[in-house]
Amino acid sequence: MRILHTSDWHLGVTLNNVSLLEEQRLFLEKLYEIVDVEKIDLVMIAGDVFDHAVSNADAISLYNEAMTALCVERKKKVLICAGNHDGAARLSSCGALLERAGLYVAGSVRDGVKRVETEDTVFHLLPYFSIDEVRYLYPEDEIKSYDAAMRAVIRHIGKDRKRNNVLIAHCFVTGAQPSESDRSAMVGGANMVGADAFEGFDYVALGHLHRAQEIGGNVRYSGSPVKFSFAEANTEKSVTVIDTSDFSRQEAVLFMEHDLRVVKGNYSEILDAAETDARREDYLKIELLDEYAHVEILNTLRNYYPNLLSLVGKQLHNTETSLSIEKAASLHPEDIMMMFYREYTGEEPNENQMKWFRKAIEAEQKGGDAQ
Repeated sequence: MRILHTSDWHLGVTLNNVSLLEEQRLFLEKLYEIVDVEKIDLVMIAGDVFDHAVSNADAISLYNEAMTALCVERKKKVLICAGNHDGAARLSSCGALLERAGLYVAGSVRDGVKRVETEDTVFHLLPYFSIDEVRYLYPEDEIKSYDAAMRAVIRHIGKDRKRNNVLIAHCFVTGAQPSESDRSAMVGGANMVGADAFEGFDYVALGHLHRAQEIGGNVRYSGSPVKFSFAEANTEKSVTVIDTSDFSRQEAVLFMEHDLRVVKGNYSEILDAAETDARREDYLKIELLDEYAHVEILNTLRNYYPNLLSLVGKQLHNTETSLSIEKAASLHPEDIMMMFYREYTGEEPNENQMKWFRKAIEAEQKGGDAQ
């Protein structure tokens, strides 16, 4: 059979307080196309469907549309294990009813690992869990670490010796490379799992880290389908297509309608290039090499780039100046004046200058002249 591995949709996520829901909608349209063209029989989602445990109405609506398109309209099985961002109880509610439509959700490990059987493959759905949950489930086992907890859970999974065995899980495997947007990944080491814990499975479909990568021969992160950080600007996003006859796999590459880009250069060079830039709608971070970041430059650049989300200026006293759209909107006039003064003088304004500035602002607000 043909199966598709994806994870970390994070429906409802924002980038610098700008919603990425439309980009996620476009990803789902591409996903349906891949399912159709590649003749996919089953879709695996390895956790973090949502960005928040209590998601907003738009994110929930998009999830409902996706499951309807896959399970009802295309008659495909969809298997989901809850991630650390998901509200597991909400995600897995009405489980028996959903399974009649082909949607299988594992929300908690407390009842053991959910098992879904097909003609040639058995799928084991292991949601994100805490060590205490596993201790409760297997009180006879000595569990002192997350790695030990994972090994205890896997040890109790009854593999089918006559069919393929696929594990769907959400965790951080030792040796994997996180991205900047993996803000909830446990990078300190306490919650890491050794890759050898997954021996015996024909394929391990993982979620949690947003960079697509393989650990060993059969353990793979599909990565997130959408870029959530400017650190991912030059990375490629994809979903993984697997054939269970030999577990060969290929990446189906994804593209954002409005890509994330980081533009570096001198201010005049960036302005000149903006005149003919065919990708003005992209989400942008601009790094100026010869100017400090301030509101006037930000507003000028936004005339060309409406989705400019971050402006970073050259260093002042070994400190990088940066200005986001959100920050610019919240700045007090005195803050703007001080940034402007620093840029052109390299010094801080003195109290007398600030006094005259305050008088000017007060006069402007009253519609009169400063005296």
